[in-house]
Amino acid sequence: MKPKMALKPLVFALAAVMAVAAQAGGRGNDNHGGHNNGHNNNESLLLSLLVNAGSAATVLDTQNNSGNRVLNQGTRNDARMDNSANGSQGNLGANVAAGDGNQQDNVAAIATADENFIFGSAVAMAQATQTNSGNTVKNYSTSNNANLTGSANGSSGNIGINVTAGDFNQQKNNMAIAVSGGRVAAATGAANQNVGGLNVTNKADRTYSKETLTSTFAAYGHYQGNGYGYVEDESSRDRHGNTHVDKDPLKFHEEGTFGLAGVASYQVLTPTGWRNPVTNNANLSNSLNGVSGNVGANVSAGSGNQQTNSLSIAAGCKACM
Repeated sequence: MKPKMALKPLVFALAAVMAVAAQAGGRGNDNHGGHNNGHNNNESLLLSLLVNAGSAATVLDTQNNSGNRVLNQGTRNDARMDNSANGSQGNLGANVAAGDGNQQDNVAAIATADENFIFGSAVAMAQATQTNSGNTVKNYSTSNNANLTGSANGSSGNIGINVTAGDFNQQKNNMAIAVSGGRVAAATGAANQNVGGLNVTNKADRTYSKETLTSTFAAYGHYQGNGYGYVEDESSRDRHGNTHVDKDPLKFHEEGTFGLAGVASYQVLTPTGWRNPVTNNANLSNSLNGVSGNVGANVSAGSGNQQTNSLSIAAGCKACM
């Protein structure tokens, strides 16, 4: 190959490298200023690897959770993947989440080059950063269930599945593949997960029974008494014309009994125990049978769990060495 002809694709490759690095740097400056130092170091490493690369693939991803508050009372979070993605081929990524503030990601970077293109080298880079900080979770009689059942059976290729139930869980599937017909093939897959200041409270609610209380009362008494008086029966006039009333004396005796009775009732709440406590169940059942290739499955239930599956493959040409 003439030098003049070789320089053109080399210039194009270097221009692509600078564009990739600049684009990654721009994303870091705009959205995730707190992580610029880490991004810059990775971009420098990527740039140094890509100078002689005929093919390059890069994925840079950042997810942040901070300062969140979650209160679950009698809450049920169910994440299920049932009878799905069976017989799939190629690159498969599935994320299923239930709850609050969960982070899930499937990242793939693939680069391939043959020896006729520049120096026949390939570089693939996949990086993901997940951060949880200052989050608070309070679960009262909460149930979290994550299930992967009868799924992804008979699949082939790269398979990444994340199923989570709960709060602030982090799950990641990374893949970086570089295939070169020349001497150089480099693949890197990185996953950074950080949890700081996560405050989780799991409590059960009290259970009560409603009790009706009843009270009765009864009272009895006896009374008696004597009385004296008179009865006016008629009046008469004397010879002087004055009116006189006749008063006949009267004497009486009285006695008797009386009774009082009543019923009073009221209701109270009596503690009887505890309602169902916080339960976290993660199940992987009858799934991923007969698969081939790279398989990564994450199933979690609860709060603040971190799971990652990373794959890095680099294949070069022995005959070219």
